[in-house]
Amino acid sequence: MSEVRDNLTLIRQLAAEGVRHLRAVEAQAEAPHLDAATLIAQLAGHPDPRFREALIPLFIRRPEYSAVVPGLADSLKPPADTVLRHMYTAAVYLQRLWRGTLALYLGDFPLLPDYFGSHVFHLHSPGENFGESGLRALATLFKENTGDEWLSAYQSVMALLLDQLRLERQGARQTNI
Repeated sequence: MSEVRDNLTLIRQLAAEGVRHLRAVEAQAEAPHLDAATLIAQLAGHPDPRFREALIPLFIRRPEYSAVVPGLADSLKPPADTVLRHMYTAAVYLQRLWRGTLALYLGDFPLLPDYFGSHVFHLHSPGENFGESGLRALATLFKENTGDEWLSAYQSVMALLLDQLRLERQGARQTNI
């Protein structure tokens, strides 16, 4: 399967899961449905950071996918294993930080379990300071490892997700008029 076709499959699957900030430029035939573990593994191993970072809103929109994360992280090869642990942990902290706002759009949702923050990365508990302390520590840890400014990346991903949720709500209101 070509990279373009793979990307279209991932974009369509993400849209089906409620993550719509990545767009396909051309319409193609229906893409095959990917199970949660395959979708997560492909995103974690993707060469494009936009796809890797899409793991964050995926976990926030589909917290039930957290069940496959520990086993999958153990089975992936580097660097995909670290990417998965990193993006999942960011989602855990962001979900706590934005819990009130997310609840306005998503209703009640289960909290993502902290699989890696405390035990693997030795960071603050997600409950501490509404996840902000852990998120900042995670960003600092990965900035030291990669040189990238992770806090702004996390904020950008959340801005995209919240904008998407606002637009979806506006669209739902307009169709109910």
